[in-house]
Amino acid sequence: MDDVPLQVAALPGIIAGPVLRRVTRTKVSVWLALSRPDPVTLHVRRAGVPASEIAAGSATPVRVGGSLWIVVVTGTAPGGQFTAGDLYEYRISSPGWPEPNWGEVSIGTGRPAFPAPPASLDDLTILHTSCRKVHGNGRDGLAGAEELITGRLAAGTPSARPHLLVMSGDQIYADEVPAPLVPRIRRIATDLVAVDDAAPFLPLPAIGGRQARSEAYHLTSSAASDHLWRFGEFLATYLLYWSDTLWPATVPAWADVAPGDVAADSGLDEASWAELRAAVELFRAGLPAVRKVLATVPILMVADDHEVTDDWNLDHPWAEAVYADPAASRIVTNGLLAYVLCQHWGNTPERFTAAGSPEAAVLAAAVHTGASPDTPALRQLLGVPAGPPPPPPSVLRDLTAPGTLRYDFTLGPDDGWPVRLLALDERTAREFHRVDHPAARISLDALALMVPEPGGLAPVPLTFVVAPAPILGTHLVEHLIQPAASLIPGGSIFADFESWSAATANHQELLRRLTALGPLVMLSGDVHFSGTAALTYTRAGTTTRAAQITSSAARNAEVKTMVLHLFGDLAMRLGLERHRAFNGYANLGLPQRAQLATPPPGADLPYDEFTDVFLGRVFRAAQETPTVLSEEIADAYGLTPGPEDWRFEVTPVDDEAMPGPGPLLTDMTAAPSPAGWTSWDPARSYLMLKALRAGDLHRIGRMFVGLPQLSLLEFEATPLEVRHLIVSPVGNHPSPAARQQTVTKVRLV
Repeated sequence: MDDVPLQVAALPGIIAGPVLRRVTRTKVSVWLALSRPDPVTLHVRRAGVPASEIAAGSATPVRVGGSLWIVVVTGTAPGGQFTAGDLYEYRISSPGWPEPNWGEVSIGTGRPAFPAPPASLDDLTILHTSCRKVHGNGRDGLAGAEELITGRLAAGTPSARPHLLVMSGDQIYADEVPAPLVPRIRRIATDLVAVDDAAPFLPLPAIGGRQARSEAYHLTSSAASDHLWRFGEFLATYLLYWSDTLWPATVPAWADVAPGDVAADSGLDEASWAELRAAVELFRAGLPAVRKVLATVPILMVADDHEVTDDWNLDHPWAEAVYADPAASRIVTNGLLAYVLCQHWGNTPERFTAAGSPEAAVLAAAVHTGASPDTPALRQLLGVPAGPPPPPPSVLRDLTAPGTLRYDFTLGPDDGWPVRLLALDERTAREFHRVDHPAARISLDALALMVPEPGGLAPVPLTFVVAPAPILGTHLVEHLIQPAASLIPGGSIFADFESWSAATANHQELLRRLTALGPLVMLSGDVHFSGTAALTYTRAGTTTRAAQITSSAARNAEVKTMVLHLFGDLAMRLGLERHRAFNGYANLGLPQRAQLATPPPGADLPYDEFTDVFLGRVFRAAQETPTVLSEEIADAYGLTPGPEDWRFEVTPVDDEAMPGPGPLLTDMTAAPSPAGWTSWDPARSYLMLKALRAGDLHRIGRMFVGLPQLSLLEFEATPLEVRHLIVSPVGNHPSPAARQQTVTKVRLV
């Protein structure tokens, strides 16, 4: 399959992109993947004003493959500043190739256009999503952004064009690759990238044959039958995720499979291949819309695990096994280098042009030679451990070491934005407290670097933090399902037991640092469902409010999270998901810790809190420093917070709106009044039953959303409030009506 070499000379100059990246008050950056080496020039003008066009900036692409070049070109604003409220258009030219039809990557204009950073919070609009898999279930939520923006423009909605798209991890799935797309990935890797790095993986298995070998490399993905291994495969996957230029005319069918193409142990057959092919074709159908979104909304991206492999740096045993294996370490290096070139470069373009910077050194190391770019020096730059980490307590890497590339970054008032955004690196700076315990997502030392104390920072009305995993996860998952699963061999991997709350000291230090910055919105993905929660945090007499906005997945609906979608309201009714208050204790005394070994006398506790006492979970929690206990437990034991202690409340927020006009609303409003209903009445009972049923159906997906999705955030400055709109395509039909919309609001003052 896909045996015909690519006609490289016939390819267009731009083979992926433009992808609009970091935009500040004075500069704009654009990412491109090219088939030619020629310099590129970014031209920018006020929308519809040709006379204002300037050659804003130029750059020379970096050759990362035999016939593949990547560049981030940065330009200055016409007149020196982008004016809030104005729209700007851009194009890219090069002496080596003709300009494409820019209308194909534009929304409502002849060229790709973007809004300037807003002057105030009231005008700010943000898109947010994560976890976008080629063969995930349902339609692509990111593709739906084009329809959403078009509709807002047609309706004359203020700030119709989003100022920012935050992609909070898993922009590709390196470990989960659909078999029908594998021939094209390997064709691009061979013809366009042409890096000879197969030696650690020889003999290379046929399609569907990499599961056992990936497991032998100590990788833990259960869907690794076509895991990306080679550097060219990682780069090829980005090109296919973001553009349709290199896709084959048709995705191969089972009839195209020749003997030897598919591994004998792949488990593939005609039916499974056809199912994967249909999902891949549906993804491809959305790529023209995706290209428009990527070209016209400024984007910030952070990595989670699937950019490299599932469970990347999960815990100490994982890191100990993987970084002792040469092939596994090569895979991590390849994935991380591809992430830097295709994602991180656009987050901090100024670092990559700074002479002597680690980022500039990575670009130099990535220059194509035909051989693998993987060297000890490159690994040190990227933060790939040279071997197994030290026994716990230990950290995965030291961010203060000379020549260390950092993956966290900021955007804020110094860049002309009315808010501050902190993007965290939750994968490469982990801390291991114990061998038999989940890793802390960020070490305490790294947290001090990523989340500074507020002194000296310019004041802003709102701070955003981009944290790939929810900082405030659901109680049902993080307190019940994940700990229970971890008791079973392999359960931690199955349940992704690496939540923030699993490492109390690091979690509480993160909350302390973040809430010290004032009102806060936390943007997260990872978990394959969306939801909203409100936080009230009080420490030393100061109270801060925050919203946890989780948006996942753009395309990866699965059984586990669809259960939450269907039964989230039931979890609320059972009290599993409810308002909860917690006390944090800086240092409980030994007598206080000891008394938690026995149930509190005469206490009237909720059933789940009583169960925690009975199972000894409360006593075990009390042995940690700091200690976090539910307020109900603390009150039952008479544990009064001291001056160094703190308190916080977490409240799940659901969509309480009535349904729109239709059968559900009709049935709900037809419910009979109880007045005068004193005995059995079949007619009234029937109407009441219909009303209750309609209410239950309407509540599906109002607490958690497990469908593919995209989040849109809007803000009120007075009083300070965030509005979270979740737009979910339903089914596989591109009808605008086939969408579910869920709206939640959180007051931040």
